[in-house]
Amino acid sequence: MKASLVSKIIIILCFLTLVAGFLRVDKYNPFVKTETQNSISNTNKIAVINLDGAIASSAESSFFSLDANASSLLKSLINLQTDNEIKGVIVKINSPGGTVAMSQNIYNQIIRLRDKKPVIVLLDDVAASGGYYIASAADRIIAQEGTLTGSIGVIFSVMDYHNLLTGKLGINPVVIKSGKFKDIGSPTREMTADEKHLLQDIVNDSYNQFIEAIIRGRINRNDNYNTEKTLLTAENLKKYADGRVFTGRQAKQFGFVDMLGDIDTAKNSIENMAQQKFNNNLPAKLINYSKRGTLGEYFSSFAEYNSKSNFQLKDFIPTSMILSRKPLYLWE
Repeated sequence: MKASLVSKIIIILCFLTLVAGFLRVDKYNPFVKTETQNSISNTNKIAVINLDGAIASSAESSFFSLDANASSLLKSLINLQTDNEIKGVIVKINSPGGTVAMSQNIYNQIIRLRDKKPVIVLLDDVAASGGYYIASAADRIIAQEGTLTGSIGVIFSVMDYHNLLTGKLGINPVVIKSGKFKDIGSPTREMTADEKHLLQDIVNDSYNQFIEAIIRGRINRNDNYNTEKTLLTAENLKKYADGRVFTGRQAKQFGFVDMLGDIDTAKNSIENMAQQKFNNNLPAKLINYSKRGTLGEYFSSFAEYNSKSNFQLKDFIPTSMILSRKPLYLWE
């Protein structure tokens, strides 16, 4: 009875949230036109978008953060390339990293976007591994002194419970395969030396791609923005790209971030860069450019969120295990 009442209350709150969202008065609500648009027409409109949580094509859903996962960020970055009203972009990152391919998708979109308008990444509590990979594509990176970042590297995790199956439960899996590597990473048997060598090659190549991305995004930056910029040397990249994490203050010292500060620092910097890029002296107006979900997406997200309201075993499983059998730009 109590659980039913809680569910009803949550449904009512969700409905009210939807109504409030659709009635929100701003330029990005296509159903409402007010004088608000005119009040910011004489400004450099700066988009603020967010990335929260692990980076993956299908991120863990949360009803209240539908607009902050990797897929939504990617869509926003694509839309921003053709949105001429936006003169600069701030990407706020709070992520330990995630899958290699999705990190690369977002990185590439930021690289394309910064050719058209300035992009600043603002690091939050944690912006490590894939979070930093993405950040390295921006024109400038800003972090708090206590931000945890770095963790430049790759991890590939698989579970091995073959001793439990065969030794404790008496279960002997039988696999018919076309080649000796077809079931590589199987948790039902011990990994062979050849398999470990093959996977190590994959990890090493993914790591080299990480290094190449940082070199392209930061070391080989070539812009004319008269905005604070910290040089990352090849020597420091080689020295500190060993998987270690460091604070924002250390990252500034080593050259991995350009400035220390908060959203106000980012706003002042992006305003200055937009004025230089578009040759005007207009002030900046921050716009929340979060992706607005469809009604179906909201209810689908709510259903998943509600079903996870109680603790589950997977809540205690490391992300590398949830995203196992693939190389990850991840710190945990």
